[in-house]
Amino acid sequence: MATPVVVSRIQNRRGTQSQFDTLYPVGYQGIGGYGDPSWPGFDSTNYPNVLMPGELALCTDSRNVFLGNSNGEYIKLSTINTSGIQLTPLTISLPPVGVPTVIPELTYAVTNFFTLLYDLTDAPPDIPPPGTAPGVVGSSFSSNGELKITAIASPPVPPSPVTLVDTSVEINLNPSYNIGFSAKYDNDLGPSNIQICYQHNFPTPLIFSTSTIQWI
Repeated sequence: MATPVVVSRIQNRRGTQSQFDTLYPVGYQGIGGYGDPSWPGFDSTNYPNVLMPGELALCTDSRNVFLGNSNGEYIKLSTINTSGIQLTPLTISLPPVGVPTVIPELTYAVTNFFTLLYDLTDAPPDIPPPGTAPGVVGSSFSSNGELKITAIASPPVPPSPVTLVDTSVEINLNPSYNIGFSAKYDNDLGPSNIQICYQHNFPTPLIFSTSTIQWI
């Protein structure tokens, strides 16, 4: 009888959320990994106990589940909470700009169905990067919104249109300040990607947190 071949074996750990947090730099959200300039000193020497690729960790008090990725990254699989669905967002600081400016982290393969749930606030950014934790309340501005983006195939000339609709509710104590979003093809890459742009005249950076919905 042939001997079974074990391709991979997933290990696991369990402990408290605070114990898990000590495995990584303060404020780290699993994105960037070793060598990312946003996380100086984050390497395998200074942080030798991060999750290995494919390794699971269960935080028994917070009920969070994490899966190790390569290069010191991890994926947050779930948060089990009686209050409903909780998402782990991408958090970005958006400084004031006078012209539509691409958000590099929000470049995606062309698709006809793409939705971003987002939150904006003027809460001051924390240190270290990437910024204020999601859900921190600002002093004079907050927005809870949804960006719906759709596109059609690109003919040779002109580039195909990309449509973005921003549906949001906000509190803004300074109506002279505003922010807007737009979407466009990245024609330098094919075009095979859609880029999300922003423009705002607030005096300080805004903290933008987002999670996306798209077809697999």
